[in-house]
Amino acid sequence: MLKGSYCVLDDENDFLTVAKGELKKYLPDMKGVFTTEPEEAVNLALNDEPLIFIIDIRLDGDKTGMEIYQRISAVSKKVRVIFITGDEGFVSDENLKNRILLEGSIDLLYKPIKWHELAIKVKNNMQLLLYSCNLESIIAERTKQLIHADRLATVGTMISAIIHEINSPLTFIKANQEMCRYAYGNMKKAATHEEDLSIFEKLVLPSVDESLNGITRIEELLNSFRRFYKRDDTVSEVGFEELLSEVKNLTSYNIRRGNIDFTTEIAKNVPKNITCKKQELIQVITNVVNNAVDAFEESADMSAKKELKIVVLASESMINIVVSNNGPEIPKYVVDRIFEPFFTTKTAEKGTGLGLAISRQILKFMGGTMYVENKSKNHPTVDFIITIPTTYNG
Repeated sequence: MLKGSYCVLDDENDFLTVAKGELKKYLPDMKGVFTTEPEEAVNLALNDEPLIFIIDIRLDGDKTGMEIYQRISAVSKKVRVIFITGDEGFVSDENLKNRILLEGSIDLLYKPIKWHELAIKVKNNMQLLLYSCNLESIIAERTKQLIHADRLATVGTMISAIIHEINSPLTFIKANQEMCRYAYGNMKKAATHEEDLSIFEKLVLPSVDESLNGITRIEELLNSFRRFYKRDDTVSEVGFEELLSEVKNLTSYNIRRGNIDFTTEIAKNVPKNITCKKQELIQVITNVVNNAVDAFEESADMSAKKELKIVVLASESMINIVVSNNGPEIPKYVVDRIFEPFFTTKTAEKGTGLGLAISRQILKFMGGTMYVENKSKNHPTVDFIITIPTTYNG
């Protein structure tokens, strides 16, 4: 079925009656509008949908068909026109025909109209128009993806600078805490007052040790972020304990904020190491975990215990990484489109609809894939199953 519509604009009602009968016969799958009113034709164009206009050059009043089409094309880029005329003065006017064609008209046809020929022109040019609109839509989508990729690259650069700025004061804070411990060691050797040492050990040292532990934690997080945003196409061997540790570091804030019980399990038959692009695989798993956290936030049952688990399983040549959560069931219309680029149920602040699409594409380049097993009466969790080969196939 050919989509799109056409509109015949002519000041003769008898002509419109004939046009309606003939074009409905030759173009049964297309919607036709037949009018003597120029404003109705202009209003149709405001819908910004693919539309072929068939317009008489000479209309009643002081407006010409060309002037009307200029107004129409000013409000929509998804329109095309075929001019018609029954004026004998125009039939032999080659300059007029050339000017019409130069202005973007498909053709100039003379009355009496050969309806079968007109229908073919409408049908063929609608197919071209639909193809052009679809191509523009694809280009617009790719442009959005490139813009988003550029933003991500900018964010990566910013994070690198932020990490550098944080590391500088962190270094001397750590040094000062270590100096306190060093000073205590020297003081302990020379001190004779046991009560003073006891107070120091009970009050000061625990604070120093907690500060040092916090600094170490911050350093681990910064290193994880640096590795995550650094463009690294290196293929290497990596163990799953290391991979999952990185994922935990990157998602720890969201996990704690959501009060989620996050556990991991690696089956005994899983190879010690896997060959892959480490940072890309971390990106995929982290994205799925963060999506699960967002799903918990959208759950109506706020009192239920939130559980998120990653289980790594192995077959002969493939690894399955199952990211499960006991959050709400995903609606069917979402499951059907969940891996489409730019499809998202989140607000603009939370998501672009690219995370899962990009993740699946990354896995495809690795020789793997990702699919969803939804929550149901017989299945208590929502599972994202990431499947990858044990050896990189990129």
